[in-house]
Amino acid sequence: MADMQRRVLVLGGTRWLGRAIAEGHVERGAEVTCLARGASGPVPEGARLVVGDRDADDAYRGLDGDWDEIVDVTRLPAHARSALDALGDRARHWTFVSSVSAQRLEGAPVGADEDDELVPEDETGEDYGGAKAWIERTARERLGERLAIVRPGLIGGPGDESDRFGYWVSRLALAGDGPVLVPARDMPTQTIDVRDLTAFLVDVAPMRRDVVNAVGADDALHALIAAAREVAGHTGELVEAGDDDLERLEIGSWAGPRALPLVLPAGVASHAQRSSARYRAAGGEHRPRRAMLEDVLADERARGLDRPSAHRLSRADELAAIDSLASKA
Repeated sequence: MADMQRRVLVLGGTRWLGRAIAEGHVERGAEVTCLARGASGPVPEGARLVVGDRDADDAYRGLDGDWDEIVDVTRLPAHARSALDALGDRARHWTFVSSVSAQRLEGAPVGADEDDELVPEDETGEDYGGAKAWIERTARERLGERLAIVRPGLIGGPGDESDRFGYWVSRLALAGDGPVLVPARDMPTQTIDVRDLTAFLVDVAPMRRDVVNAVGADDALHALIAAAREVAGHTGELVEAGDDDLERLEIGSWAGPRALPLVLPAGVASHAQRSSARYRAAGGEHRPRRAMLEDVLADERARGLDRPSAHRLSRADELAAIDSLASKA
């Protein structure tokens, strides 16, 4: 069936990844419908919005006919269950966007692939990874060979609301010739650009019937920081803090109001060393690190380098930590 005839339903479609998926299908000529409350923003131009609250019993009543492709990005088992009940028999193919968090965090070997064990399921939705694992199994039982499961790793790129990947290039640009706090311990890191992930979900996933871990290229945090420093034009000092120093200063890891994004505890470093072999073999791409950093910096500047964030260490707290390290020396 030609793209112009394809009917695509995106459950969501008004925010970052879901909106990008809807937009990608529109660009390829599909007839795209987005089911959403409409409270998070508009759907892409060319897509049709059907207003529906997935917490309501009648969420799907505005949807008619069958679908060549249904895409669901939900993290809530109740939403996934109701969608499968209402639409499972009306989809030629279904893509569920899961997460590598559905697989074990501790004890995973370096280079773990799609077959590494899953975390315990959580039907309540309280545990993110467990909820995704529950949805994976339930969707597989309901849809069989009509299902593709794509598990992204950390997603970055323009428009990222998680404030993780963009932190380093943003902070280095903000600091200019001032100091920037960095972890003394190097560690692996992987981030997939939202544009690369979207292309895979739109062009490749509808033809898959398996599980693919869509993770970024292997990288090291110190190398990423060095590249970000060059892109940002930072000329100030990099102030290293060891794990003990960061703990004493109550600076956390990964994400949070006092966190250094992308920093992982040593015991779970392999979480950022998952295999992308199946993703790449299927046609998935990784754009060059520098190009991604340049685009992200432009986006960070547009949104404000020193904007308040609940997911990253503030500049004021960072400078206070640097002063504390200096006084201890």
